[in-house]
Amino acid sequence: MPALTLFRLYDLPAGPPDAGDLRPVSPLVLRLLWDEWGADGEPPWPAPAAELLLATRNGRPVGCVGVNLTAPGAVGPLLRAPAPADRADLAESLLHGALWRLRWLGHAYGFAPADVAGHAGGALRATSWVLPGDVGSPPAERDVPGQEWGDVLVDLRGWPLPRPVVELELDGAPVLVRRPEAAEQLLVVDWIKDVFGRGWAAEFARAFAHDPVSAVVVARPRGFAEDPRRCLLGFIAYNTVRAGMLSSIALSEEIRGRDIGIAATLLSSCLSEARAHGFDHVVLGGVSRRLVALRAVDAAWTVPGSCPGVFGKGIRDR
Repeated sequence: MPALTLFRLYDLPAGPPDAGDLRPVSPLVLRLLWDEWGADGEPPWPAPAAELLLATRNGRPVGCVGVNLTAPGAVGPLLRAPAPADRADLAESLLHGALWRLRWLGHAYGFAPADVAGHAGGALRATSWVLPGDVGSPPAERDVPGQEWGDVLVDLRGWPLPRPVVELELDGAPVLVRRPEAAEQLLVVDWIKDVFGRGWAAEFARAFAHDPVSAVVVARPRGFAEDPRRCLLGFIAYNTVRAGMLSSIALSEEIRGRDIGIAATLLSSCLSEARAHGFDHVVLGGVSRRLVALRAVDAAWTVPGSCPGVFGKGIRDR
């Protein structure tokens, strides 16, 4: 697969990009500029959340760059008009502007192919990391020792699409790994607040703002107990802390530490949901036991410099 460069958006330079008049326009404009500026090949077909940032000078287009065009979090392609003399500076400004746009849209990371990432200057290069290709190498070789915690990048290209329900067995009775229903929102969020704290409850509540709900739960079937909270056993969510970022896996005390495959199935199901959403890459956020995650997924790596990452500025709630 083509080499990609990851940019840590939370570490971007403090100053805004010097991209002049740079604003989002319809991605369909790319087709016109592609032909007018003589770009090779064919432009990519835009994804549902695609944007095109257009740079103009004196009212005329001089460059453009795609944001979320090929996948959520993606930057590129990047085009420049043949005329401007300062084309190199323009390309770096376009890249910087696209990364800023992604950060504003709620992403923690941006991904650019080599021909786009190559325009990064020193300040942007300091936030970047070329994704390795050592899929399946020993987990310790895919980790970054010395970080208290860190984000774990997962390459979803080739990951299977989700199954609506995965049935497992616990103590001889079925448990279901599935997406939560809208009618369960208050029940699940209140349970998370009481058992795991208000911070996790607030994050999980955001999953219900998405359609489809960007979360997976593990629960016993309805009717297992008079108290419906006893049916809830664990959860994981994505697109809550940041776009394309998974929350930690949370399991009830009843099943925590038992090697019954529930945690692995929760993670696998959530990754499949994110893949169906269109993501090529996602990040497991703020993982302390990283080797566990790296053993579970062959195409996963700890992101260098990701501690404290997006978790360094927020007020911690319990």
